[in-house]
Amino acid sequence: MLRTIIPLICAVWCCAASAGLAQNFRVQVAAFTDSVPSSYFTDKGINGVIASVDETGMYRYIFGSYPTYIDAEKVQQQLIAKGFTYASIIDLEAQRLLTDLSFCNYFKGGPIPITENDSIRFIYFGLGQSALPETEKADLDYMLKKLNGKAKSDLRILGYTDAVGSGKANLELATARARVARNYLIDRGVEPDRMLLRVFGEAVSGNIEEDIEQQSELEEIRKLYRCVVLVWREAP
Repeated sequence: MLRTIIPLICAVWCCAASAGLAQNFRVQVAAFTDSVPSSYFTDKGINGVIASVDETGMYRYIFGSYPTYIDAEKVQQQLIAKGFTYASIIDLEAQRLLTDLSFCNYFKGGPIPITENDSIRFIYFGLGQSALPETEKADLDYMLKKLNGKAKSDLRILGYTDAVGSGKANLELATARARVARNYLIDRGVEPDRMLLRVFGEAVSGNIEEDIEQQSELEEIRKLYRCVVLVWREAP
């Protein structure tokens, strides 16, 4: 079965890092199917919002660039307090790792779906769990075979959670999930320096609950984000 994780409210763009300290996080103030005037934001004291249109035709309004998730989260909370309920954090590094793009398509590409292929696999976990399920070991074994088959290759291990719980707890859970995947491969002979961990905490905004009438539908969506994404890359 083809497994896929698609950014929902928290759309993600790619952009090459600028000189100096990389600004890897953005805050999306809002997103609409139709454009809104700048006064929609300035009337609430928010100046400097940048508008862009993604590949689906959605108008996305971005406020600021930030070096860390914590910096972006502070701004996100301020925006929510001002009435922008759907303010969400955009992580540029996640998509840069997954797509390996060296150019910036911040205003052109729009949200990029992540889908399993020969070089990408997903490891799914239970709610609040970091123990590796037996059913998910096959995908780690698949990556083990690829690493053993190409000495000059490495693996990106990207940890995610759903939006249940606090941001701090979710970062810790995402880290634990990424580590259990890495340790599984280390125990089978993969050198640690061939694996790079990245953790992103929650991957979907909790505000999505207001847009989904059926709790069961929300639960199915959240399951997609309780995962580790494995990205195999062959050195040039």
